[in-house]
Amino acid sequence: MKKYVLPLLLTCIATQAAEAENIVRWAVAADIPTLDPDAFASTTALTFQNHIYEALLQRDNDLKLQPTLATRWEFINDTTLRFYLRQGVKFQNGDDFDSSDVVASIARVTDPDSGIRANASTIKDAVAVDKYTVDIHLKQKSGIALNELSGVMMMDKEWMTQHNALKPTSMSQGTEGYATNNTNGTGPFMLVSRQRESQMVLKKNPTWWNKDHSEGNVDQIIFKPITSDATRLSGILAKEYDLVTSVPLQDIDRLRKDNTIQTLVSPSLRVDFLTFNLRDTLNAGNVDGKNPLKDLRVRQALMMAVNRQAISQKIMRGMTQVANTYLAPQIPGYDAANAIKLDYDPVKAKALLAEAGYGKGFKLAFDCVEGSYMNAPQWCQAVQSYWAKIGVTATLTMHTNSVYNQITDNGKTDIAVLGWANLPIMDAYSISVQLLHTNDNTGFGMFNIPRYSNKQVDQLIEASIPELDDKKRTDMLRQEINLAQADLPYMPMHYEPVVWVENKNLTLRQSPDNVVRLWYARVNQN
Repeated sequence: MKKYVLPLLLTCIATQAAEAENIVRWAVAADIPTLDPDAFASTTALTFQNHIYEALLQRDNDLKLQPTLATRWEFINDTTLRFYLRQGVKFQNGDDFDSSDVVASIARVTDPDSGIRANASTIKDAVAVDKYTVDIHLKQKSGIALNELSGVMMMDKEWMTQHNALKPTSMSQGTEGYATNNTNGTGPFMLVSRQRESQMVLKKNPTWWNKDHSEGNVDQIIFKPITSDATRLSGILAKEYDLVTSVPLQDIDRLRKDNTIQTLVSPSLRVDFLTFNLRDTLNAGNVDGKNPLKDLRVRQALMMAVNRQAISQKIMRGMTQVANTYLAPQIPGYDAANAIKLDYDPVKAKALLAEAGYGKGFKLAFDCVEGSYMNAPQWCQAVQSYWAKIGVTATLTMHTNSVYNQITDNGKTDIAVLGWANLPIMDAYSISVQLLHTNDNTGFGMFNIPRYSNKQVDQLIEASIPELDDKKRTDMLRQEINLAQADLPYMPMHYEPVVWVENKNLTLRQSPDNVVRLWYARVNQN
């Protein structure tokens, strides 16, 4: 009998160790479409990828920029930022992190096919000075370069070379590569497995350099994309999940009655918009050879036809506020005094349509996405119904994330849904350079779905880049945003709330950028 005792004992010890692991089971509404950090500009993707990859400097739990893979930096001249790298850092495959990786990562993010190159719009290139010193050259003097670099993830040159991944993949072009499904970062967690649309598993990186975050004790993350609202919520109530970050607002009151979970609701930085197609041709067909949306009166009428206050109260359950500006109040450049003044008035909306020559109405192709923006399918349907009352027929189609992004990137829509939180830059420059500047195929206007163009707006955005006086720079951005709001290429809907539900055994602070940082989290074993 003795020969069975040791194996049995070892099995018991292994079982106890597995049970003792601090695991966070995290449920969301939609999968991360790609793990390539340069393929797709999305807060959801950024949230997940930040557990694996790191930048030279990043925001902490208080949203303050902190040294990360660089220990310090300095301007050598107006267009050269010198970074002194943290030594002893290793990638998760054991490779050393050094200046060659920074050079390759900067080349990758500024590549014409990079989906986030607009987040690095002022960055030109990088040159190694020595193994742990690197100069990043700017296209011009820039007051926003450090903010931009906080969103540029560092990748391993050797690993990318080995797997033919030195160039980024592109969500808009539908390309994939090794980095789509595989990762190798320096961050707190490493990828164990990925089953698309089903599950991803991360485990704690045992060689993570950052011992300052020892307050976090999570050993493993199980990331579950669950499209069904009911399944996610029943799962958190049944303790199948520890964290749900896609929560239907109509269920919050019920969830708050359960004392075994915490329901956290707070304002976010994100404004949810509808975009207007300002190209010469409507996807639904022109009217008398013209695209009605190019007439400002039509765009104003469409905004006035929608009772956004009712949507905020009923569909968003009174947990958000109607947005009449393109920025959240926390973002520098926000200007309440110049808010858009187009309140709900269907009678005036119909009169404006008639004045513009479209009293009989017209048709629109309306595309909405599931799982990306809170309750978007419901409020898209409400908007469709309001427009029908003034004679505008919007054919509404729902899409998954991956399909939707190709539709919007390639201009195959008249009305689209877009949310913008100005991350990771956290500055008005983000929305300005990506949504409001003319799309010039150089990185400016990458998310300018309407194809809006205003020379004065472009000039103010470009003039703000070299301005190092932050007040003057912010004033320029405020001016151009006010000009763009008057042109109304986007219809603001509301400020999207941040809603998380946590198991009470999980300690995790919610922040307004809606970025989950599980390396700060603690699992309290009972």
